[in-house]
Amino acid sequence: MRILAINVEIGYGHPNYLDYVLQAIKEIAPKTEIKVWNVLTHEKGLTRLFWQMSKQIYTLGAKGGMITGLYNKIRNLNKTPNLPLCTANTQGFDRIIVSHPLLAKFLGSVWYVHAEIALPKESVLTNVEKIIVPIEYTGKQLLKNGVKQEQVIETGLLIANELVDNAQQNYKKRLSRIRSKQSLTIGFFISGAYPKPHINKTIDAVYAVTKKNFRTIMFLGTNPKKASQIIAQLHHKYPDIANSKTTILFIQGKNRVDYQKKVHRLLPLLDAFVAPSHEYTNWAIGLGLPMFALFPMIGSYAPKNFDFLFKQGVTYPIKTNHEAQNLGDILENLRKTGELSQMVKNGINKFPIDGAIKTAQIILRLT
Repeated sequence: MRILAINVEIGYGHPNYLDYVLQAIKEIAPKTEIKVWNVLTHEKGLTRLFWQMSKQIYTLGAKGGMITGLYNKIRNLNKTPNLPLCTANTQGFDRIIVSHPLLAKFLGSVWYVHAEIALPKESVLTNVEKIIVPIEYTGKQLLKNGVKQEQVIETGLLIANELVDNAQQNYKKRLSRIRSKQSLTIGFFISGAYPKPHINKTIDAVYAVTKKNFRTIMFLGTNPKKASQIIAQLHHKYPDIANSKTTILFIQGKNRVDYQKKVHRLLPLLDAFVAPSHEYTNWAIGLGLPMFALFPMIGSYAPKNFDFLFKQGVTYPIKTNHEAQNLGDILENLRKTGELSQMVKNGINKFPIDGAIKTAQIILRLT
C-alpha cells in the first residue's frame, strides 16, 4: 500500500495526531510506503507564503482578540483561496491522509484526521472521503451538521502508542501517589503559540506549587528564545524560587518530534498538569491525568474541549491570576478531600485510547 500524508507544522496538535497514526502504520505494516508532504517546507511560491503567514498569524493570535479571529477565519474559509494550497502529486496513492481541516477542504477526496473532542465549524467537512473522530460525541456533531454516516469513522482517542501501552500501570501508580503522603509532581505545558496570559498564570502557578514542596516540570516547547524568556520571567518575579527545596525541571525540544519524545518519557511521572485545553485534553479523559485548564480560552477548539472535560469531572479551571497564585493550596485541598483521586478515576477506562492503532488498521484495510 502507498500512503501520502500531508501535514502542516502549525502548533502541536494537528501534526502530532498524524504522527501517531503514521507510527502505528509503520509498526503494523513496516513495508508500507509512506510519503510525508509538509506544506511549510515542500511548497514554493505563493502557496508556501500562505502557510507561512498562517503560522505567523497563529503565533500572533495567542494574544487573543482580532488576530485570533483572523486565524480562525483562515481555518474556517468557506472557499479556499484562489491558489493551490497543496501541490503534492496525489496520483498513485491508495490513501491520502491530511492533518489540517483547510487542507482537507481544498483536496476533497482525502481522509482527514480529526482527533480533538471539540468540533468547531471549520472541521465540519462534507466533501472529504472520511473523517477520523475520537469518540461518538464528536461523530454525532458531524452528523448533525450534514456529514454522512458513511464518511465518519470513530476510532478512539489518539494518544501516543508508548503512553497507551502502560496506561493502566501508570494510572495505578498515580492514584497510589496521590493517596499517599509523598510529594506530587505537577507538569506545566506552554502552547506552541506562547500566549502571554497563559504564561503569566503558569509562572504564578509554578511558584505556588513549589511553595508547597511539589516537584515541577515545565514543558517549554521548541522555541529556545521564548523558553529562556519564560525562565527569566519566573526568576525575576519570584527570585526566591532559586532556593526551592523541590526539583524544577525545564524541558525543551530541538524540534516538535524531539520535544514530544521528551514529553512522552516524562508524562508517566506526573500526578496532574496545567495546560490550555488543546491536544493535551486527551490525557485527562484517556490516561487518568487530572488537568488544570488555563483561561482565557484561545481559539475555537479550547472552549468546547474544556466544556466536555469539565462535564466528565477531569479538569479544574484556572480562570484568574488569583487562582493561579493559589494552585498549591487548591491541589492540597483537592488531595485532602479525595477530589483529586476522583479526577484520576474519572479519566480512565471511559473511552478507548487505542485510536492510533485502530485508525492505522482501518487505513490499511485490516478491519
